[in-house]
Amino acid sequence: MNCKLIGSFIQHLEVELMPGEEFYAQKGALIYLEQGVEKETVLNSGGSNKGALGAIGNLIGAKLSGESIFLVHYVNRSNSARKLVLGGAFGLLPVKLQNESILCHKGVFVASNNLVQVTTRVSVAGIMGGMGVFLQRISGSSTVFLDCKGQALTKELSYGETIEVDEDHIIALQGISEGQLSSAWSLKNVFGGEGLSMLRITGPGRVHLSPGNLNPAILEV
Repeated sequence: MNCKLIGSFIQHLEVELMPGEEFYAQKGALIYLEQGVEKETVLNSGGSNKGALGAIGNLIGAKLSGESIFLVHYVNRSNSARKLVLGGAFGLLPVKLQNESILCHKGVFVASNNLVQVTTRVSVAGIMGGMGVFLQRISGSSTVFLDCKGQALTKELSYGETIEVDEDHIIALQGISEGQLSSAWSLKNVFGGEGLSMLRITGPGRVHLSPGNLNPAILEV
């Protein structure tokens, strides 16, 4: 499998699948595919096989965290390499997971080269920091492609290093637990146009940020 991000301002993802290789993406991400690549819609049950109640819970969680309850499964059924092309809102951020989880802004998952678990996390820190009550947790071993408005920024935090972040610019937190998050309440934030609370993040870990605001409803006064 060969995946390439193409473009500068608005990027798309070109995926070359060898015979028998598979890929997964959100509904609506497809731009085009070549003959020989078959697609089917599968339930976004988070890759879990824990019975009907577990599957229903994962489906509800996917909906609450901003994802579709369905994913599209692509597989190359031909005997030679075939391409499919996918797109996000503006840009795409590849994040490699090695049997780990990342905490994400809701609705940013676009695609992955393996089936991952996309589940909901109820986050007190997220509420206090302005990210909302329902966040995404993406788990597994895969390269996942996340939505980004512009060229993503990645901040590596060393142990004890702290930054304050506008929550609407956070794509994903990697290697960071909720115990490392806290709210930074200040009226100065309001007067500075940042909202009442910023999210304080303390390392170690990796913070993936979008230059553009990920909140679709941006109001200017």
